[in-house]
Order: sequence, then structure tokens, then C-alpha cells
Amino acid sequence: MTTEEYAPTARPEEEGKEVLRLLPNELFPAFLFLITLSLLGLEFPLAYLFLPVVLFATYKRDKHDFLIQFTILCGGYGFFSEDTAFPFKFMDIALLLSIITIFLYRRDKTINKLLLFTGGYIVALFLLAMTSSESMGIQIRRMREYWGILYFMFPLLVFSRETFDIKIFYRKIFTYVFLIALFYCIDSLILGGNVFLPRTHSYSGYYSTYYDFYCYPGTFPRKYPPGLFLLALCIYPVLKFYTLQLKHFIAIAAALLVCRTFSIIGGIVLTFLFFTGNIRRTLKYLAICVLLFIAGYYIDGAMDGQLRIRQLVEQFEVLKSRDDEEMLAEFGTGRMAQIIPKVDLLLSMGKQYTGLGFLHETLTTNDQFIIKNELYSDVSQSEEVASRVEETHIQTVLDAGLIGLLIQTFFYIALYLWVLRPLPYSRSYLVVLVCVSLFGVGGFGGVIMHTTLFPLGLTIGSILLMEKQRQEEAEENSPKETTESGQICDMP
Repeated sequence: MTTEEYAPTARPEEEGKEVLRLLPNELFPAFLFLITLSLLGLEFPLAYLFLPVVLFATYKRDKHDFLIQFTILCGGYGFFSEDTAFPFKFMDIALLLSIITIFLYRRDKTINKLLLFTGGYIVALFLLAMTSSESMGIQIRRMREYWGILYFMFPLLVFSRETFDIKIFYRKIFTYVFLIALFYCIDSLILGGNVFLPRTHSYSGYYSTYYDFYCYPGTFPRKYPPGLFLLALCIYPVLKFYTLQLKHFIAIAAALLVCRTFSIIGGIVLTFLFFTGNIRRTLKYLAICVLLFIAGYYIDGAMDGQLRIRQLVEQFEVLKSRDDEEMLAEFGTGRMAQIIPKVDLLLSMGKQYTGLGFLHETLTTNDQFIIKNELYSDVSQSEEVASRVEETHIQTVLDAGLIGLLIQTFFYIALYLWVLRPLPYSRSYLVVLVCVSLFGVGGFGGVIMHTTLFPLGLTIGSILLMEKQRQEEAEENSPKETTESGQICDMP
């Protein structure tokens, strides 16, 4: 593995932190990979030939890049549809490789403790699923999303014989996030369509292909945020290692503005403020955020609501009529319309403690789980399976009940308190956990979908790799003595 020359620049007011500099020789291979994924989403046939070549070349060149690229490939993140691009899901391959890696590290005490908690969590999910009348074969199709945390084993596989550098890793994360942010801006602000991220949600239902582009320049459409989930990985290095240059900050801020999703924006901002660790700085940033929000509210009014800030504020008006179910259904941009009938079914069946099971929106055909949702404005969508809602904490209750939510909360807190806390860089786990949990308020990822669990697993994997290297360095530096038989052993 080759490492490039890199001369860090530290600002005097932020001792120990460097100004983030993205290197041209790292930007180009990252761009090449992301463009290949864009072509894949645009259904360009040769992309299927380019992709393995790019991945193999990256694997041989730099494992940090390969780890990031494989993670993006496993999640799709708006570049391509995981359901149609391949006859299989890379998520399943990643989970299989992670399980195989367990046998390589079966003697590591820290990993064994981590696996003990994770195994207990998965077994608990299975036991709760067994209380549902839905078949286990169908439930596993959705339950396996919850297993995404096992991805923490994959970095250990990739770096089993390589040296891992956490600062290089985070710098490369920023490289990909910066390019994705630029793609968001180009798609919305210039092209007015889905081209560089062709598979983010389209309101029209039409998606661009390499032979037929759907672009409407000047319309500045909203781009849904899956490509920005990786921003959860960028908060810790900003707090610990790097200071962003203005161009990087502008690109990321513009991409967040383009996505116009407040659970994502709020998740990033609130997590950053919570972990800043300096009261004066936190209050300063909080004041800036409040002023920007107020200014945005009035600017949004002048733009006829395109920024969705007024909509966010005005929807709280419906809480004044919380006894009116139809009015309450409008709260959360219509999310309550999804939630109310499904929670009603949950309570009527007495399944609030164990959940309905991990129902599948298309494969579940059991009549007891089919509801007619009269709160939808579109009557054609009224009949549905009581499976999905756009709030991940309530989704967990529907799937596994209140018991499942309590077990899930205990599991992720226990990982930190009893396993990760003594390890170097363990705070990065808390940062990503809090951030993706806040994403989940809007139904994006949380701790129940692989698109956010894989970044969380990647974070745990980086912590384990740094601990592994610390142990190896300690062993190398420990004093040795020679016994009478000529054997070398550690000094007591």
C-alpha cells in the first residue's frame, strides 16, 4: 500500500487540528468510482464492466479507498437501485463476509465481547419475530436490515494484513462526501434532474437513463438525502482532526440545502453541537443556527415555500387540533397518516409489547396485516400492509414491539459502555450513533437500515483496527529477555 506525501497545516487557534486538504491524486480515483456508480444508475451497460475493474484496482492500490467504495456500493446511496441493478444485494455479500471474518478473530477478547452482545441482540429479534403469525422466511427479508451492525467485522477483514491510519481514512471519507455534495448541487441547481445521482427519489416517477435524460434546468428540484448519509461519518473528524476549508463547507451546506430534509440537516447540526464540548462555542454556533433559521423562514416565504422552512413551522399548527385525527394526520409532512392506522392495528391486536413482526410491504399477504388507510389523500394507496412508516423508532415498535425498542436501545448503549468505551477513538461511535438516530426521526436509516448501520459498523471497525494496532505496537515495544533455553519471552 502506498501513502502519499501530505504536509498538514495547523491553525494556531485550533491546536492539534489540521486544515483539511483533499489531494488531487485522491480526488480522481474517488471521482472515477462515483461516476461509474452514476453510469450504473443510468443503466449504461459498460458500467458493469468498469465497476469490478475500478474496485480491483482500488483494492490493490489503497485499502482505505476500497473500504469506503465497498461501503457505498453496499448502500446504493442514490447512485443506483439496489433492487434492480443486480440480481443480488451487496449488503448480503457484506454480511456474509463479516460473518466469515468472525472465525479469523475468534480469540480476540474485545471482539468476542462485541459479538456476544450482537449475537444476543439478533437472537432477541428472532424470538420476538416468532411471536408473529407471519412466516419467518418473509420476516428475515426485512429483519436482516437490523443485522447491518455486523459490518464492523468487514474492516478487520480488509485490513487483516495492512496498516490502518484513521486520519487518512477520514480524509478519504471527506473526499467522497465532497464529491457527492458537488453532485447534489449540479443535479439540482444546474441540471434540474437526477443525473449524477440518478436514483434519488423522483416525484414524477421518471428516472434518467444514459439514452433518456429527465432534466428541467431552472426548477431547482429537491433531491432526497440518501447520498448524504455518509455525512454522519464527517462530524467526528471535524471535532477531532480537521478544520474545513470554506469551499468544502459551502459545498456540503449547499447539498444540505438542496436536499431540504430537516431530519438530516437537524441530525448533523444537533450532533455537532452536542459533541462540540465547549459551551461558549456551542452557544455561538447555536445562535448562528437560530438566526439562519429565522432568516430562512422569511426567505422561504419570498420563494413561495421552496425551502420547506415555513412548511416545517406551520405543520405544528395541527397540534392545536390533536383530537381531530384527520388534522393530526397532516403532522410530520403526512407521516402521522402512515403511523396512526398501523399503531391502531398494533393496539387492537394486543401486540404493543412484541410487535406485528417484520412484515414485508409486498410479500406479506396475511389478511390480518392488511389495512385500509382512510387518512391518505390518494384513495388508490389506501389498502396496504401495516409494515412501513417513516419514523424508525416507531417502525421498531411495529416490528418488534416496545420490548424490541428497549432491547435495541440497551444494545447500542451497552456496546459503548461495556465494550468500546476504553478503546481509542471510541467517541466516534457515539457521534455516528446519535446522528443516524436523529436521521431516523424522518424515517431515514436510523439503526434499522443498512444504509446507516453500515457507516456505524464502519466506525466500530475503525475503532477496533486502531486498538489492534495499539496492541501490536505495545507487544513490539515491550522489553524482552532470553531464557536459558534460548527462547525470547516478555519481561514481567
